[in-house]
Parts: sequence; structure tokens; C-alpha cells
Amino acid sequence: MLSSQFELPELRVTASSPTQDIEILAGSFSDIIKSEGVIEADRQSSADCSEFSIEGIARYRIEQGKRILIDRRMLKTHGTGTPNRDLRGHLLGSAMGALLHQKHWLPLHLSALETPSGVWGFTGDHGAGISTLAAWLHYHHDWPLLTDEVGVIKPDEALPNLHPGPPRLKLRRDAVASLGFDHQSLSRDLTRTDKYHLIQHRGFHTYAQPLKALVLLEHADRGAAASLEPLDGQEASEVVMTALYLPEWGQAFNGPARLMAYVSELSRRIQVYRYRRPWSLDDMARNLAPLVKQINARAS
Repeated sequence: MLSSQFELPELRVTASSPTQDIEILAGSFSDIIKSEGVIEADRQSSADCSEFSIEGIARYRIEQGKRILIDRRMLKTHGTGTPNRDLRGHLLGSAMGALLHQKHWLPLHLSALETPSGVWGFTGDHGAGISTLAAWLHYHHDWPLLTDEVGVIKPDEALPNLHPGPPRLKLRRDAVASLGFDHQSLSRDLTRTDKYHLIQHRGFHTYAQPLKALVLLEHADRGAAASLEPLDGQEASEVVMTALYLPEWGQAFNGPARLMAYVSELSRRIQVYRYRRPWSLDDMARNLAPLVKQINARAS
């Protein structure tokens, strides 16, 4: 459960609970954490505390995997006040990612759907079309969405359950148009003007379910047909490691050995694939045919 002193319309409201797993609080702090290890210049970390600053937005402190403190005093003042959209964007992104790593969990950068053969996740580099692929499968096959951008694996659970992130789907303007939506009716992304959110559109399944497969999306060579390749061993572990959200925080709070153990164990418990396909919004059905065929085959 999460409690927040800030309004977070991106998150689902639930009944109040006497105990909270995560607190988001307003505060002010002036002490500086001494950096340990190699972290990006605007980030600092100690054994159980992280801190980073975004110029003109806010300063964020993440403590013991339990709370996030936000100091809204401008670092370099350009007018007064802090834009709430930008504040929430960094809170739900980097700050929350750091907190999840502090808990020794595995936040994964992926989109995930509940398919006929269980939950499949899709990951890849920026621009690989993860959200667009998930949206197409959702709207053309009626497969429920679990999450877009981030999902969490808790290594100490008996099953590799994927705990969904906020129920929203982030799409580029061209993908929104290809699916037949009017971008004027959607919510603009917190950090990018060419992306839009479909929040809770047509429903999300917001409860944790076992992750069955993780698919790395890559673009095929020019003229090549789409192909789906199962991976195992080191190649599978590398895909899971590539999917980690904010891996620098994972290194800082888990250490390389424990983080690699978590990653290797997850890669053994799920099926991992590499999926190469031509990139075209006009021919998605043909390009995704090998993937859909495999998903349905595993279901039977």
C-alpha cells in the first residue's frame, strides 16, 4: 500500500490501510549524502538512502525502501512554484525505481499482457515499439493489459509474480492515430510532448500474476521476415539484465553479485525470447504473426 501527500492521478485509489508499505512526503532537507560508488553526477547514495535533484523541479530523497521525501524548493529559481506534472514524472520514474531497488526487488522496463498462455512481457531499447506492440495485441486480440513501462518482480516470492505498475498505456502520436484514437481526448505524457496516455482504457488487470515469458524486441534487417528465437543460459540472463529499470540503482543497493543472482534465477524460471520484426504500423498483423502463433501454441 502507498500513501502520498501529493495528488497522484496516475495511480489507482484503494481503500485506506492502517499500515503503509510506502510513504510519499513533502519535506525540506539540507544535509548532503556522501557518495559511495560511481553514480551519475546528480545522484548520491549511501547504504539505505538515495538522493537526486532535478534542476528547477525538486530534490528527492529515498529512504530505506519505505519513503520518498520531496523538497520542492527550486534549486535554480525560474519564477515561483514547482510544476506538478514534472514533479510527478520524476517521482513515479526515478524516485520510485530507486525505492524498489532499495527493497531488493527487480523493477523491469516492460509492457505486459495477460495472453492465452499467461503473462508475457515485452522489453527493448528506446524506440523498439514496446508500448505500440502491447497496444496492438490488446486492441486486436482483447488480451488484458497488466502494465506499460514498469513491472516488479519480488525475488523472495515462490512464483515469479509480475506486480503491475500504474494502469496506463503510453503511445506516440502515430501509434495513437493507427489505433483510431483522437489524441486531443488523451492525457499528454508528463515528460514528452509527443506521447500520450490511455489511462485505464478498456480496463487493466491490476493484480500480480506469474510472468511466463519475456520477449526482447529488435528491428529486423531490411527485407528480413519476422523471427522469434528462444534463448537460454547467458543470453537469457543478458535479456533480463537489459530489461532492468534504472540498473545503476540496482548495482548500488544490491551489489553486482546479488543482482546477477536475482537476474539469473528469473531467467531460469521464465521463457526468454528474442523477437526481430520489420517496423511498420501498416503491416502489424503479418509482422506479429510468429509471436501470436507461439503464444497460442504454448496455451494449447
